[in-house]
Amino acid sequence: MFRNPLTIGIDIGHHSIKAVVLRQKKTELELVAFSEVGLRAPVLNKQNSVISPALLSAVRKLKKSLPFGARKVVMALPDNAIISKVIQLDSNLTEEESLFAVEQAISASSPFPIEELRLDFFPMAGGLFPEHLSESSQTHPVQVYAARKETIDSRVEVMRQARFEPEIMELQTHALVWLEHYQAKRQGREGNWGIVDIGEKATAIGIQSPAGTVYRREMSFGSEVLSGSELVAGEEPFFTGGISDKAEQFTKQLADQLKRQLQLYSTTYPRTPLQGVWLCGVGMEYVAEEMLARMLSVSVQKIQPLAGFRRSAKLDLALEGQSFGQFSIAAGLAIRGCSK
Repeated sequence: MFRNPLTIGIDIGHHSIKAVVLRQKKTELELVAFSEVGLRAPVLNKQNSVISPALLSAVRKLKKSLPFGARKVVMALPDNAIISKVIQLDSNLTEEESLFAVEQAISASSPFPIEELRLDFFPMAGGLFPEHLSESSQTHPVQVYAARKETIDSRVEVMRQARFEPEIMELQTHALVWLEHYQAKRQGREGNWGIVDIGEKATAIGIQSPAGTVYRREMSFGSEVLSGSELVAGEEPFFTGGISDKAEQFTKQLADQLKRQLQLYSTTYPRTPLQGVWLCGVGMEYVAEEMLARMLSVSVQKIQPLAGFRRSAKLDLALEGQSFGQFSIAAGLAIRGCSK
């Protein structure tokens, strides 16, 4: 049995399931293992619930490559599976009264009956991270999240059948921000940065707002636009004396997508300008950093999600020469679990 408990971040995607295992080692987090299992059959339906038999088979296969003592699991829901709303609550309400007020507010805007939803809410002044706590007042804004019980329970049940212990359910974009927050602290980097996850079908952006909540957006744009081009995952990207036409085109398309979202962020939070963005995900290898930085007028840096942890020489060798950008969400989830 491990002296320090292990935390597994599990990212359930459309094409694969990814896991990152971390544990606390004094003041650092140690990378214990990471693994990815490709999916032969779909495990997610259009309602964002999981297809249990297919997922259970993949999770059991994934488990075989993880440490025996690893049980505690943190998962994430797609952002589009969440109903998000900000409401004002009286600071003097009891817990029961607050829950009733939240249920009333969600009932008015949800397409689903309140009985079919699970709720989570917190004061916006607190946000995700404790340094944003502020003194209470007569009223305060509360961030409310709701998701269908089936969406959550189907995932939890599969993990339990695989003998895991699911403890936390996050949002995917929040997991990215946990990763960004961790990397910023490790590097002693100051300023306001966001994180951009470029997947195969979609690109997500997360920025920790001044209120402590997460400004999050998802765009229907990903590395699949390169299908059939000379840019194929696993090959050397594009720097063979210059940027290829396909790389330049992909970077321009990404910049166009991000510009709109960053402008909206600047309009929403004019006093907290964005200074840079981290890039992660499978599509980051196809981006020319300097070109994107010029087009967005902010700093741009690729993040290696598994490189920021203490690790063994064996894992050092496994990580050598590769970015493993697809593990960003799983790494962020594991960080989230270790921060409990």
